[in-house]
Amino acid sequence: MKRLIITVASSLAVALIAGSCNAFLEENFKTALSPKSYFKTEEQIVAGVNGLYTFVDDLFDGDIEVGTQNFIFLDYLPGYAVRPRSAGSIYLSQAMSLTVSEENTFIEKLWKSAYTAIENCNSVIAGIEASAVTMDAVTKDKLLGEAYFMRAYHYFNLVRLWGEVPLKTSVTSDLSDVKLPLATQEAVYERIERDLTRASELMAASPWTSTDGRVTRGAVYTLLAKVYLTMAGYPLQKGTEYYAKAYETAHEVYTSGQFYLFSNYAALRDPANANAGEHIWMIQCEQQYAGSPVHNDMLPYPEPEKPISANSAFGGALAPAQAFYDSYTEGDLRTAEKGYYYTEHEATDGSGVVQLDRPYIYKYWDSNCASTGKSGMNYPLLRYADLLLVMAEAKAQADGGSTTDRDAVDAYWMVRGRALPEASKPGSVTFEEVYRERLWELCFESQTWFDLLRTRKILNVTTGEVVNLIGYEAPGHNEGCRFEEEDLLFPYPLREKRLNPNLTR
Repeated sequence: MKRLIITVASSLAVALIAGSCNAFLEENFKTALSPKSYFKTEEQIVAGVNGLYTFVDDLFDGDIEVGTQNFIFLDYLPGYAVRPRSAGSIYLSQAMSLTVSEENTFIEKLWKSAYTAIENCNSVIAGIEASAVTMDAVTKDKLLGEAYFMRAYHYFNLVRLWGEVPLKTSVTSDLSDVKLPLATQEAVYERIERDLTRASELMAASPWTSTDGRVTRGAVYTLLAKVYLTMAGYPLQKGTEYYAKAYETAHEVYTSGQFYLFSNYAALRDPANANAGEHIWMIQCEQQYAGSPVHNDMLPYPEPEKPISANSAFGGALAPAQAFYDSYTEGDLRTAEKGYYYTEHEATDGSGVVQLDRPYIYKYWDSNCASTGKSGMNYPLLRYADLLLVMAEAKAQADGGSTTDRDAVDAYWMVRGRALPEASKPGSVTFEEVYRERLWELCFESQTWFDLLRTRKILNVTTGEVVNLIGYEAPGHNEGCRFEEEDLLFPYPLREKRLNPNLTR
């Protein structure tokens, strides 16, 4: 599927360029696709939607330097991670000191990727809705629902990272369309909610799950629940009503019975479980043509005396701060050897066990990559554990900070109980208990920074308490660096400010 999507994306990009140039040059290109002439067959509709998936793995885009992908940059921001390998890029280091500047190349890439994807989504949505193609109605609606989901997904990332952003839901027809005013955060969230609601309606007759990596009904409801949870917190602070919406939406997924937690953490890394069970939606990777950099990024650095993986010199991008690793409850299976972390590993030459200099992340260990040097392991974007904790947190907050709701407590305990199977299930659960669990469970999955932003809370890894984000000094940040209000939104990228003078704050 990945190879097909790459080919289709190139065609769709040509289509968009042709459509824009058409208006500007007033010419009719005979050899390129355009949105006006496309979507005339079922194959073209499918190809157009397939092309939207190529932008999802832009999280893996990076600089030439080893271990400098966008997802690595995002996971430095909370301060729970360190970089064992020295960072040659000043822009990467800015995430560790909370001094992200408008010249930063990572924020430029994140912005550009999201808006390029949105432009493609706008073209696909307009093309399908105007198309007179005769095809199976359920299939057509599902494809259109996927496009609405994708647009919501990218706007959700944009508004959380930048706050007020331009809101564009139509196809670009001339150069004046690019100088858009900033929309309020509320307006952007309203559009996200509308797009996901529309997607849920269009996909009402579609399956909850899929093993092919496409957006499913389960993914739509899961993302919508996360949107409601965010709207309930910062920056909109809509409170109880939206916490209740988040719980009800997450509960739809919970009662569908279509997803389940794996019984152990090794199953999360098993290629046989890709797009199934606990994995609601993932970046699709293919070993030969569209591989994953994650296994190599997480390898120990400096390189151990004896290699433990084929590309053992390419690690050192991300490791847990020792204080964060130590913050887990004693006996937590996630910190058991080869749970979420590891401190030793067998040498590739079979000569014995190599002791490492510190804990490293084992979440993404790819045994195949360890022997071949190439990884085809998918990367999780929406996980059932995430959904369960959304449900529990939302209900606790809706009930005033603590809940005895049976399903909410069960949802929390499914995650907590897997980590501590000998512990006793509680009769109630608080926001603080669920939130700590989120930070431990979803660590290093490009999720934590967004959780800090919406709650303005963080786990003090020394005391174990959930404390205010502002003023906290995280263990992975430069000494003396404390979170300040101005750190919570990225500046608009300099390049984009030069193109659009409306990007001012």
